[in-house]
Amino acid sequence: MRILQINKLFNMLGNFQTNHRAGILIAVILFTLLAGAGILRFEFSFTNDGWFLEGDAAKVNAEKFRKHFGNDASVVMLVTAPSVRDSAIMEMRDTLSRYMLSNIPFAKEIHTIENSKGTEALLHLSLERYSDPANDAAKIGRAVADLLERPEFQSDRWDLNAGGEPYLEVSKNDSSMPQAARSVVIGVFIMIFCLAFFTRNKYGVMIPFMATAFAMASVFGICGWLGVKPNFTLFTLPMMLGMALSVGYSIHYINSFKQAYQRLNDRKPALVEAVTETGWPIFFTVMTTVASMLSFLFVDMPVLKIVGSICAAMVFAVYLYVIILVPILYSYGPQSRKTPKPRDERLENFLEKLGTKALNFKFPIVLISIVIAVVSAIGCKDLKVNMDYVEMFGTKLPFVERLVKLMNSELANVYSYNIMVDTGEPDAFKNPENMLAMDSASADLSSLPLTKISEGKARVMIGGVTDDFSMAYIHVELKEWNSKQVDIDIDSAQTLVRKYFPKADVGVEGYAVEQSSMNNKLVEGEIKSVCISFVVIALLLIASFMSIKTGLIGMIPNVAPILVIGGVMGACAFSMDMMTMMVIPMAIGIAVDDTIHFVNHSKLCFERCGNYRESILATFRDVGKSMVSTTIILCMMFLAYMVSPVTIFFRVGLMATIGLVTALVADFTITPVLIMLTKPFGKETAK
Repeated sequence: MRILQINKLFNMLGNFQTNHRAGILIAVILFTLLAGAGILRFEFSFTNDGWFLEGDAAKVNAEKFRKHFGNDASVVMLVTAPSVRDSAIMEMRDTLSRYMLSNIPFAKEIHTIENSKGTEALLHLSLERYSDPANDAAKIGRAVADLLERPEFQSDRWDLNAGGEPYLEVSKNDSSMPQAARSVVIGVFIMIFCLAFFTRNKYGVMIPFMATAFAMASVFGICGWLGVKPNFTLFTLPMMLGMALSVGYSIHYINSFKQAYQRLNDRKPALVEAVTETGWPIFFTVMTTVASMLSFLFVDMPVLKIVGSICAAMVFAVYLYVIILVPILYSYGPQSRKTPKPRDERLENFLEKLGTKALNFKFPIVLISIVIAVVSAIGCKDLKVNMDYVEMFGTKLPFVERLVKLMNSELANVYSYNIMVDTGEPDAFKNPENMLAMDSASADLSSLPLTKISEGKARVMIGGVTDDFSMAYIHVELKEWNSKQVDIDIDSAQTLVRKYFPKADVGVEGYAVEQSSMNNKLVEGEIKSVCISFVVIALLLIASFMSIKTGLIGMIPNVAPILVIGGVMGACAFSMDMMTMMVIPMAIGIAVDDTIHFVNHSKLCFERCGNYRESILATFRDVGKSMVSTTIILCMMFLAYMVSPVTIFFRVGLMATIGLVTALVADFTITPVLIMLTKPFGKETAK
């Protein structure tokens, strides 16, 4: 279908909006109130449960362990001092033990150990089974956090640090929540500033801001009605994405309206023309961004499925509110009787000159693009995934400092795993030979690279036996986190134990296993998401332009952000994690937006003039300014993450900005060159 024919449909939409604006506004307000009421039911998820599907090996083994051996979580307190046997410190340790048993929920029993130097004492609190795992763990973590703030446990004479999964998760959330909130608040101010700067009009600020607020209220309200609980750490992404795209979509409409109003000096016809000219490319960019976000539905991690779906819903909701509210509310503005001031066309003139340069240096641009792609691909080879909290959150946060102290201590640890041996035979572990086999297996596990060694002894022990003596497990503590080596150690541990129990069912579980499993899922998920995003968007482009050649031309420049982001991360040794893995599919979806605007307008101009060079230069003049504006706005929104001391937030902001800038540069260089070289719109009819 020709672009001119598609635009006629949006012309009808623009006329319908302006002719029935009151009724449409009432319907929008009623829907928003109904959907937004669900915010009262909206909740976040703060646990790791959402990372695993039902039937996942890590989840199945964890449930099996808890069923037969009890709670695998615990709380530890590490006391460090020149002498932990000092009378005052011994008195504090006794008080601390009593307090932990009486005030920490699900407390079972405490075991205390000291190192031979007398500089460390570790209080290990085992826990009873949870009745409601997510809420119970949060209560325990909160109780531990409160304990650390009590004055009787604070002194210059000792250093007290806490560990254990319940406290770790609460500390992580307590540290990331204010940082995430600050990024969103900064994003709001950036949004207002960008709207004011680029529209220079109070309506240009208020209307898009209202559209964004309504979209967020509707999406999060519907989540509340449906009982969908997004992970808090990832929750800022749909908010920042929604604000950024709302500004971008609004500016495309408003700039088009201003250009039409400049010529027509009549508000309603100018608004209808703006909807006509920008309706299709904006709608199509929305579809590609939604498709890239929905690619996370194919990732075997529920938390990413939820966040991807919310991002997709946010993008579509923002689009609907912008396309409805901006034209309708602008139509209520006063009709100017003054002759419009001449527009400042310096940027348009500069962009047209840039287009001329690009067309005059076609082959050097192609060569440079190939070199950059090859160099970036080489950098991508060093890309790795690592869910280590120290690298993810950075050492500037207090809770990470505590983790580092625990890992560097002789007695404490952060990561561990349990190897279960299920013989299926009652009384099997009453047999001395089987117990000797467990001792031998424990000795073999001591030699694994990541097994923690304290004072010459491996932190490996037989943890317990079930009441019927059919099952037993070995507990292994790790000295540090290394995502690649952890996988190797866990696989080797199972192999070693199976050597002694070839007929038994051997399984692993524990905090280290969960983190390792998440690492592997992130790798698989990233590959799936990128491939699906790329294929779906390519198919959409081909279907939209009714041409394989045009669709593929639209995709080629958008390989650039993927390669450059991967290359920079690999070269800088930035690991992929739960947030940064969303950047590449998101960058594909957003970056292709400008390509669609460029290719669509070039095709539209070609249908009018029949000359490739003229149509490309006209595109630089007509939509180049909006492309620059929206890219600047998107970059500024994501740069709000970079003021945070949290490493994952900083990297998301940096990588998203690099990807967006790369996409714009590619659209202003390689895209016009490819159009000129391949001539995808047909033969020229004019010279």
